[in-house]
Amino acid sequence: MPSELDACERDLKVALPAELRRLLLVSNGAAGWDAEDTYHREAWFLPGGHRLLSAAELAEASQLLVDTMSDLGITSLMGDWWHPQWVLFGKHAAGDGMAIDQRPGPGQGAVGEFENEGSIKFTVGASLGEYVAKVADSIENGTVFLYYRPFVEDGRLDWDVTDATDEDY
Repeated sequence: MPSELDACERDLKVALPAELRRLLLVSNGAAGWDAEDTYHREAWFLPGGHRLLSAAELAEASQLLVDTMSDLGITSLMGDWWHPQWVLFGKHAAGDGMAIDQRPGPGQGAVGEFENEGSIKFTVGASLGEYVAKVADSIENGTVFLYYRPFVEDGRLDWDVTDATDEDY
């Protein structure tokens, strides 16, 4: 598994934050489909219906966003829509996702929610550890995280979207 993480970093040309490396060593993503191509809704357990990507998937998904910017000639949106030093670690079926900012500077390591048809704000957590702690607190206490409220249905964790405004986010 460490070799898969090293390959991921080589493909991304970005170092993974230590917290993400540890998480991927424990659980290398959540498979949305099994070998028989059976869909597993419970894999999308992160707030907002995001699925934790494997090391190989996050390298591929992150690079695809960089390639999309280049192919469409929208490099002027670099740093607003996507950036080569952002690491997509969670993904929604609709293309949105959760990312970590790996650009050097005071915001390095911050977590943000990527909106495929919008932009990204790195305001979800100062680090992956803070993000995970906030999610755990929300689950344990049934409180709103961002604009999602956790609930369990048929033994599966899910999230309701609450009313929110940009000021709440």
